[in-house]
Amino acid sequence: MPLPRRITCIAVLAFAALATAACGSNSSPTAAGSEPPATAGTQPPAKAGTQLYFVDGNTADYSGDFEPGTLNGVRATLPGGKIGDEFRQRILKINSKVKDFTYAPEAYDATILSALAAIAAKNDSGKAIAEKEIGITRDGTKCTSFKQCADLLADGTDIDYDGASGPIEMNSTGSPSAATVGIYQFGQDNNYKNVGYVNGTTPDQANIRADQKVSGPIPKGDGTLTFGTLLPATGDSSFLGAPQFAGVDLAIDEINKAGGVLGKDVKQLKGDSGDGSPNIAPSETDKLLRGGADVIIGAASSSVSLSVIDKISGAGVVQISAGNTSTAFDTYPDHGMYFRTAPSDVLQGQVMAQTISEDGHRNIAILARQDAYGEALAKNVRSFYEESGGKVVSYALYDANAANYTAEVEKVKAQDPDAIVLISFDESKKIVPELIKAGIGQNG
Repeated sequence: MPLPRRITCIAVLAFAALATAACGSNSSPTAAGSEPPATAGTQPPAKAGTQLYFVDGNTADYSGDFEPGTLNGVRATLPGGKIGDEFRQRILKINSKVKDFTYAPEAYDATILSALAAIAAKNDSGKAIAEKEIGITRDGTKCTSFKQCADLLADGTDIDYDGASGPIEMNSTGSPSAATVGIYQFGQDNNYKNVGYVNGTTPDQANIRADQKVSGPIPKGDGTLTFGTLLPATGDSSFLGAPQFAGVDLAIDEINKAGGVLGKDVKQLKGDSGDGSPNIAPSETDKLLRGGADVIIGAASSSVSLSVIDKISGAGVVQISAGNTSTAFDTYPDHGMYFRTAPSDVLQGQVMAQTISEDGHRNIAILARQDAYGEALAKNVRSFYEESGGKVVSYALYDANAANYTAEVEKVKAQDPDAIVLISFDESKKIVPELIKAGIGQNG
């Protein structure tokens, strides 16, 4: 569905040496609970130069990676609602070293949801949990904490869990049907701060196939709910690991303090998804399965999750990710065992495309990593942008492990686009200097 007209300036980025586009608002109100855009008023004509846009994968703290001011004025989008101070303090009590809270609420909610699903099923086996996972996020009595929800379930009341990451409201494929995209701006220190939020919805699948539903007999669990965490302790998205591990740890601590699940404390087995290192996740998944995991939280990377999803679902174990956004999961034959608390890239694709159009750019380049995450998001940005009447003059997918990105940058430069959408992870630390060196975006 079209996004509300209040979505105006969301992901504009600029280097200190690059042109910075001013972003304005229209007469529509800001989304409820959001902070106003950084700049208000009528949007002025775009300045000379090429604008660069980031998305969630390369929204990180670059304070130690670039010269001060390199990313000053940069704006970006990142799925996820406002993280309250109270939740931050709870996370910091678990791990005082956490600095970036990205996907911590989603990891917390993934854990709480699965524990509540086991209580609703009166069974800690993966298939039993999978059958209840979606239902407890909608069409019941609202509750916002594990204890409150568990007490309602004990009384025989259907629940609708609204968590730290928002209302969740899973659709029929186990993805949030409503979500929030945060708006951020980088400062002189090359780190980013939130400046607002936009709420949106993602469409449900019209038809769910048989291979997307739980089938076969439902086994009885062993009585102890065991979580496995398959999250990036190492690899090119390891910056997403600490907040997600902390989110799971916090949830488990609160679950056990509230009496556990089915009368017993829940347990946790930790694994490293090793994002960017293809040989790590499969062996770590085997370790978690051998340890008796009933639910695996992760991975953070869509491509990593896709590499192990068959192994996990085939073992009758629930997989629920706090960070997967690829649209590939919407139609994947997961036998009803895969879920996520992060929204599909359909929403972020809409946001990015509309933002670029409203900023006045009509010819853009898309430069994206060649994996499930990058390809799906690039496809959605392109589709929505072209629907708005814009033209994609350069569309390039790159190998995230390449030694350099000179060829890709030169290809983009040759097309002289108005704006560039960069969809990347840690390799942005290499790509950004090459863009600057090529003179893309510098005022003439």
